[in-house]
Amino acid sequence: MELYADIILPVPLNQLFTYRVPATLEHTVLPGTRVYVPFGKGRRLTGLVMGIHENHSAQHTIRDIIGILDDNGPSVLHHQLRLMQWMWEYCICSPGDVMKAALPAGLRPDSSATEHMYKPKFCTFVRLGKNLSEHILSQEMPSFGKTAVRQQELFGRFLELSGIKEYGTQTRPVTKRAMTDFCKSASVFRTLEENGYIETYEVETGRLPEFKGRVCQPSTLSPAQQKALESIQKTFLSKKVCLLHGVTSCGKTEIYIQLIQEQIRLGKQVLYLLPEIALTTQMEHRLQRVFGNDMCVYHSRCSDNIRVEVWNRQTGDNPYKLVLGARSAVMLPFRNLGLVIVDEEHEPSFKQEDPAPRYHGRNTAIMLASICGAKTLLGSATPALESYANALSGKYGLVTVTERYMGMQLPQINIVDTADLRRRKYMNGLFSPQLIENISMALDKKRQVILFHNRRGYAGTVECPDCGWVQKCDCCDVSLTFHKNGNTATCHYCGRNYHVPAVCPECVGKKLRNIGFGTERIEEEAAALFPQARIARLDLDSAKNGYESILENFQEGRTDILIGTQMVSKGLDFDNVGIVGILQADSIMSYPDFRATERAFQLMAQVAGRAGRKGMQGKVIIQTRQPDAPVIDMVRNNDYTGFYHNQMEERNAFGYPPYSRIVTAIIKGRDADKVVKASEAIRDRLADLFGYSRVLGPDSPPVSKVQYLFIRRIIIKIPLELTVDKSRSMLNKATSFLSDNHDFNGITLYFDADPQ
Repeated sequence: MELYADIILPVPLNQLFTYRVPATLEHTVLPGTRVYVPFGKGRRLTGLVMGIHENHSAQHTIRDIIGILDDNGPSVLHHQLRLMQWMWEYCICSPGDVMKAALPAGLRPDSSATEHMYKPKFCTFVRLGKNLSEHILSQEMPSFGKTAVRQQELFGRFLELSGIKEYGTQTRPVTKRAMTDFCKSASVFRTLEENGYIETYEVETGRLPEFKGRVCQPSTLSPAQQKALESIQKTFLSKKVCLLHGVTSCGKTEIYIQLIQEQIRLGKQVLYLLPEIALTTQMEHRLQRVFGNDMCVYHSRCSDNIRVEVWNRQTGDNPYKLVLGARSAVMLPFRNLGLVIVDEEHEPSFKQEDPAPRYHGRNTAIMLASICGAKTLLGSATPALESYANALSGKYGLVTVTERYMGMQLPQINIVDTADLRRRKYMNGLFSPQLIENISMALDKKRQVILFHNRRGYAGTVECPDCGWVQKCDCCDVSLTFHKNGNTATCHYCGRNYHVPAVCPECVGKKLRNIGFGTERIEEEAAALFPQARIARLDLDSAKNGYESILENFQEGRTDILIGTQMVSKGLDFDNVGIVGILQADSIMSYPDFRATERAFQLMAQVAGRAGRKGMQGKVIIQTRQPDAPVIDMVRNNDYTGFYHNQMEERNAFGYPPYSRIVTAIIKGRDADKVVKASEAIRDRLADLFGYSRVLGPDSPPVSKVQYLFIRRIIIKIPLELTVDKSRSMLNKATSFLSDNHDFNGITLYFDADPQ
């Protein structure tokens, strides 16, 4: 009986591909095995076997698998195959998209089995040459002659490093690097080798870093932390998922550490997810002090070679017990997963936007744990509304911590009405008198300051006050952000830089002005107001040069004022922050999205939580033109429960999550009129399938053109009772409708499940 394999290939087609398994490979081609197969004319691709079967009734010619890449068993484990299938079904994308996201590039070479992109790392070591032996050396040293003084010195150094001089036998490995660093001459080393005194050999060493510090015991839990830990353990007896809702600085990380230790004692593995790569450095140091080399770090900024080595170790006999990573770590193989921790689970950074698969790291982690029979712990001071609703309904367990670690008080939050201050001429720049006074007092007391504003650059845009001209990107429908450093205007969507004109290109006016402000301008004004302070900026621009050093300098007290965007709000733990300033709360409350109020509450509450984590009570200054906005009052009173009920009433009234599942259809193309017509036709098709009341749009997103592609979007509110399979099938009918209509050639349609 012939065998056939259903294979994922890294191509954007919504299907698996069937190939015949040659008789010579029948015992080695298994689900999860990487194989290379012919595809098209003269092309070979690496594929991933999803399943093996005997019956096939294809009407086209079946081609044979050429060979396998996994000699020691499948590279992808059974649970990963199940997770990948769930991802392409739930996220409405192709299996190839999921494969490319899951496997590091080094595990999917695209031409042949002999052309692996991954290259093992070897280190060159030195040992005695074949003409010498330790026994001979113990009786008589070789003669180098009067002209070979440097050779003799280098050989003597080798004897010292190797332990032969001390013990009479080689007890320590000696690297070639250590030898050449000593003599500073490759030719001397080469002569020793040519004369047979030494010889080199290579050992595969790998690239995974090792922790060389001292492993310590975790901190003792406070009574509140101990109570929370016991409640979580009790909850896991009956629930697969538990939400830990703890105020900022309540010590959630120490609770996590205790749970991780418990799982490791049981012989289980743990996955610890963070929303931002920038957070991993600080958390890595905290966890390594407890778990040493039992843990590793995995995220998209790791080199591909390191990602491959982590993957290979996870499928080997000695996998890491703890993996700390960003959302991509959910794709790793785990042989015995016991617990998944999703810290700061509310963060939109857990959502992959582009390219496909557009998955949510939190939801995928919950599914991973379910497939593996593990538990999931979600942690946040400001949980996502959907997560909190699941907890209150009993779907998840709920554990609440209401007091900060060591009994520290929550920060005092003051609201400053900037509109009133400007009207009364009390405020000219970006800083209110109250904020300036509090920063000065904090600096006098040697306490640190964080200033938050959710826009990088110097100014929002460049405008002509005479004719209203605004400098925009040529290929994106968005105004440019002015960066004073270099006098450039940058598009933050496509990355293009533009020269800022001296005069208006429309009316030749010479009074061009900057509208709005960003972190660069805050930095400039702070330097003028506080000339003695050491100031740093943390945003996507400054992080390109290394965010680790910026955070380390602030952590060690070498920076007095840290100015940043959302990066400073994401769970960072600093001991000495006395003042947090939110310079323009209005900018995060006015975004046109049903999640805008939720995002505003979470951002302000999280930023405020950086203040007063140890020592004296901290203070937060929120500058806003809307001091009476309900969300501002809820932040001031740390009233998450009131905020939750307020938002759930609105969500229920308009049928938004968690009362429905949202999928956004994105339509793109270079012809604006064709995009509009296609989006209207797709809207009608979707409305026929789901009902007109559940389909909103099409409309233009806030940025309606990116890289010459015009964009329209349609929002579909999918009833909760509709299964994933059924809804995916209905959505695919819209895709088929578009592809079958030749009037819409050149138009792209894709779906984004659970957009954030």
